[in-house]
Amino acid sequence: MDGFSISPVDPPLRSPIVILTFTGWSDTGTVTTDAASHLIEAFGGTRFLEVDPEEYYVFTDTRPTVSIDESGVRRLRWPENHAYALRTGLGEHDLVVVRGVEPNLRWRTFAARLADALVPLAPALVCTLVARPAATPHTRPIPVTGSSADPRLAARYGLGRSLYQGPTGIIGVIHDVLRARGLDLISLAAGVPHYLSIDENPPATLALLRALEPILGYPVPEEDLEDRAAAFIDRVNEASRGDDQVGTYVRTLEDQFEDDVDAQAADDETGDSELPSADDILKDVEDFLRGTGDR
Repeated sequence: MDGFSISPVDPPLRSPIVILTFTGWSDTGTVTTDAASHLIEAFGGTRFLEVDPEEYYVFTDTRPTVSIDESGVRRLRWPENHAYALRTGLGEHDLVVVRGVEPNLRWRTFAARLADALVPLAPALVCTLVARPAATPHTRPIPVTGSSADPRLAARYGLGRSLYQGPTGIIGVIHDVLRARGLDLISLAAGVPHYLSIDENPPATLALLRALEPILGYPVPEEDLEDRAAAFIDRVNEASRGDDQVGTYVRTLEDQFEDDVDAQAADDETGDSELPSADDILKDVEDFLRGTGDR
C-alpha cells in the first residue's frame, strides 16, 4: 500500500553512516544527488530499497522523462527513490546512501517508511547533503557549511547550530521523524553560484565529498572528479569571456569573498570564530540578492 520495497541487508553493515540526498528544493544543480551517485559508483553499492512513484508524485508537477538509448529505443524514466548499502572496507563505518526525488504527496508516510528501513541498520550518524544558491563566485572554492540542531553533535564535528525557522522540504520532514526515533543528525550544505543555472556543478559536488571525509574518517575516491571540476570552470570562464556585465559582477563577488576570508581569519586569531549554519548562510544570500544585506 505504501509503495516501499525493502530487502534485507545481509551481512550487517559496520556502524553505517547514512547519506541522504533528494533532488528538488535542496539540490541546486543536482549537486547532492551527483555526490550520492559518485559514492555509489566509487564503493559499489547494493540497492536494498526502492519506491513506487505512483504513491508519492503528481506527474503533472514531477513529470517522467523520455530519452533515447544507444540502440535508438525511446525509454521512459519515472521519478526514482533508492537506498544502497556500501561496504567501504575503510575506517569504522560503512555507508548507506539514499538518492531520490522530493515527493509531491504523503510526506509523513514517505518519511516514516524510510525511517522503518533505516533504523534497523543501527546508523552511527545520518548526514543530509544540501546545495543552495549562494552569492559566491565560481572562481573561488565552493563554501560548505555544516549544522546540527543537537549542540553535542555541533561541538563534536565543529558545526554551527541550526536556528532556521520557516518552510522546509522533505529533508526537514525526514529529519524530524529520524530525530524522534533517536538517530543523530547533521547537515552539510554547499553554496552554489546562483548565476549558474545548469544541471551540474562538479566543483560543488567535489567540495561536498571532501567535506564528508572528516566525518567518515577516510577519504572518498575522487576518480576523475577533480579533472571534471577544472574543465567545468574552464567552460564557465570561456562562456563568460567578453561579457563585461558578467565579468564585473563576478569581480564584485570575488571582492566580497576575499573580505569574508579576511574577516574569518581575524575571528580565528581572536578565538571568536563560529561556523554558521547552512540556513543562516541561506538567509544572508537571500538578503544579498534582495539588496537588503549589510554588504
